[in-house]
Amino acid sequence: MPGFHRRRPHNGLDAWPGYVDALSTLLMVTIFVLLVFVLAQGLLSVTLTGKDKALERLNQEISQLTDMLSLERGRAADLQGNVASLAHDLGEVTTARDALAHQLSAAEATVAEDSGQVSALTTERDRLRAQLADSVVQAQSASARLNDIQGQLAQQTQAVAAANSQLESVQAALATTQQKLTGTDAHAADLQTQLAAAMTRAGAEAASLATARASLQQDQTQLAQEQQVVSAGDKSLSQQKQETDEANAEIALLNEQMTQLRAQLTAIASALQLQESQGRDKDAEIADLGRKLNLALAAKVQELQRYRSDFFGKLREILKDQPNIKVVGDRFVFQSDVLFPVDGATMTPAGQAQIGDIATAVKGIMKEIPPGLSWMLRVDGHADSQPITSGPYKDNWQLSAARAIAVVQLLIQDGVPADHLAATAFADTQPIDPAHTPEAYAKNRRIEFRLTDR
Repeated sequence: MPGFHRRRPHNGLDAWPGYVDALSTLLMVTIFVLLVFVLAQGLLSVTLTGKDKALERLNQEISQLTDMLSLERGRAADLQGNVASLAHDLGEVTTARDALAHQLSAAEATVAEDSGQVSALTTERDRLRAQLADSVVQAQSASARLNDIQGQLAQQTQAVAAANSQLESVQAALATTQQKLTGTDAHAADLQTQLAAAMTRAGAEAASLATARASLQQDQTQLAQEQQVVSAGDKSLSQQKQETDEANAEIALLNEQMTQLRAQLTAIASALQLQESQGRDKDAEIADLGRKLNLALAAKVQELQRYRSDFFGKLREILKDQPNIKVVGDRFVFQSDVLFPVDGATMTPAGQAQIGDIATAVKGIMKEIPPGLSWMLRVDGHADSQPITSGPYKDNWQLSAARAIAVVQLLIQDGVPADHLAATAFADTQPIDPAHTPEAYAKNRRIEFRLTDR
């Protein structure tokens, strides 16, 4: 109504409008903060989701790298075995080479010793040759003196013969004179005088003849002595010739031995060169073997990787509706709670059905794998870190091993060849989640399938 005004009673303190404004402002700020928090949490969730996906991809890559590393380690072990064998062969070759080198050094020492002996014998031979030359000169001089003495002896023999002839003529004249004396006395004195003169001449000729005979005997004695000297010289010369011949024979023998030693040295050097050549050939063979082995292993890995991808593809298709089965890298992970009861290794019916599906997939893919390709389906049993307080198993090792063996036995029953299966146990040594929570324990209790090479 116009003009009508209701008036509220005024008590002097009206603070209500300011309080309302403060509450509304606080509410707006709170709503704004909540909105910012919600937006930040949404962005953080998106970021974490992307990081989880990236982390999952990284885990898959790490798993693949781990498998490749295990293959490389196996290959490295094989290569180390081959290298060890070749190193052993190389050691034997080195030992043989050292033995040949020792023989070579011994042969060289023998050659050096024989060379010293040869040089000594050569010196002795030269000395004997010099002595032989001196003996030859002495023999020639003695021969010349002997010829001179023989000439003098011949002259003296002729003189003695002439004196003997004169003596015979004188004796003949004396006989004639005596005959004449018997016939005539007139000429006795004259004949006696002539006889005395003839006797005197005969005595002089006899004395001269005696002197000549003494000189001849002296010359004969000297000639005999010289002949003895010449014969001794001849004996020494023959002895020296014999020693020279023996020295020449020994030198020839040593030369032959040196020739044989040189031939042995040549053979040893050839053997060393052959051993070194064989060592180089073996090094080249090792390098070529390593290269071929790397190529073969790479081809095997690629081939096995292809069949592994096919195997996992079929398993994914078969087990795609199972929420408790995860693919982590190159492994299929089954939670043990799906297959086994708590602290037990007796498989549940649902678990038997799932293992039957895996056996079907394995039998399907093994028909496509070539017979020469080595492959193995490894069943790994894992447990959590909680200690076992009841049941037939003393610890997590026995429990994880029993579960892996139970899976392998069921696969064998379903037709998977036993020589392509392996059961391994890891207990709680490789947890997926290291936390001590029921969720982490459930993740760590698992069975993993991995297709590897032997």
